Amino acid sequence: MRNKWGILQVVNMGTLISTLDVGIVNVSLPVMARQFSVTLAQIQWVATIYLLTMVILLPFMGKLSDRMERRKVYSYGFLIFGIGSLCIAVSHSFVLLLLSRCLQGIGATMIMANSQAMVRQAFPDHERGRALGYNAIVVSIGTLSGPALGGLLLEAMDWTWLFWINVPISLTACWLGFHWFPREGMASTKSPFDYVGTFLLGAGVSLLMLASEAVKDGSTSLKVCLEGGSGILLLCALIFQARKIDYGIIDRDLFRHRKVWLGNSSSLIINLAQTATLIPITFYLQSELGFSAWWTGALLMLQPLLMGIVAPFAGWFRDKYGGSFPIHAGAVLCSLSMLFVVFIPSITAMSIGLHLAIFGIGTGLFHATNNAEVMSAAPAEKSSLAGSLLALVRYLGQIMGIGLATLLVGTMGSHSTAHESFGTPLRILFGICCLLCLAVAISGRYLPKGKPQNHHLSAS
Repeated sequence: MRNKWGILQVVNMGTLISTLDVGIVNVSLPVMARQFSVTLAQIQWVATIYLLTMVILLPFMGKLSDRMERRKVYSYGFLIFGIGSLCIAVSHSFVLLLLSRCLQGIGATMIMANSQAMVRQAFPDHERGRALGYNAIVVSIGTLSGPALGGLLLEAMDWTWLFWINVPISLTACWLGFHWFPREGMASTKSPFDYVGTFLLGAGVSLLMLASEAVKDGSTSLKVCLEGGSGILLLCALIFQARKIDYGIIDRDLFRHRKVWLGNSSSLIINLAQTATLIPITFYLQSELGFSAWWTGALLMLQPLLMGIVAPFAGWFRDKYGGSFPIHAGAVLCSLSMLFVVFIPSITAMSIGLHLAIFGIGTGLFHATNNAEVMSAAPAEKSSLAGSLLALVRYLGQIMGIGLATLLVGTMGSHSTAHESFGTPLRILFGICCLLCLAVAISGRYLPKGKPQNHHLSAS
């Protein structure tokens, strides 16, 4: 396809603003709380509601994109994201701020539901790993520079400029999307939307997030237990309902492909392990080892930095020799990295640094390769749904990781437990994550073998 590398750059622009936005928002939350006269617990919903919007709408938007012209949904996503950023910048009340953040989340969902599909459409199978490897570099840059850029901008100007910068980027990407992305025909067959499944997913995840936020604040009341239990039941009902219909948001036809369901399951576990270990490490470095926030951030940079370096090489290897080895090796390294915390007698900055470095290499091998394998195995007419599910399981894995970390070391960093040692529960947490990553490594042996198809036709 002509201009495929230009298309990748537009996709990378969407990836960059979405990853930058998370870090920038987290840095600005205390300032926003003071301006709107709300508590830090309340202002956290600025971050939470954005994530919640994407989790609820990703499968729905993926299915909508497969039925409509994909480039329009993707390009209009940039426009809506920019309008949402503009509304946040001019918000004068907390309620309007949250509503604007929802609008921004809708735009981000339209972008993320189609990012992987646009790469699939533009690149033949034997080049997708390399393309998604370059995309992983952008993920790394956005993750690294978000907090730093947010902090620098807050030193020089008002917090609203953190959102103003999204507006010209979004408008430019929208224009490029309409002019560069290929036109495509409408879907020949249109199945109904799974409104019931969308409701069950949204209600279940919302209740689980409410329970998770309450537990983080130290609440263990009957109400919290009911919220968490109801959320789990609704998600179980979603799985049961998806088995009864052919057009569910958990698409049965899509998950008949082994690479699709195994790849999504593996991605869920790796993202769970990454989030579950990264959050308590931050607290441990500062509260137990006495690191400053600056040195903590510098050490945490090891993980995304090495991921960004390794991912393009993993994608190249997958395109040339197949994806089985990078996926298996990446999961093995993720599992081995946990042992530096589990078995070393004294948890030090060195052991944590070794864990972060090896886990970063492991995720660099795993993610770009796994995403390319899933997208290539999915039917062409359902590529947006496949891409949206990859994004969905990433966020669900992060939510589950937060829940696991909260369950085992949820009081770490609080004033009431300042002198309590968290060495043992931290080792237990890392041991569980070690076994989970090992399960992914073992399951990788059951992936179909074979090299990517070496042809120059887009698999759109």
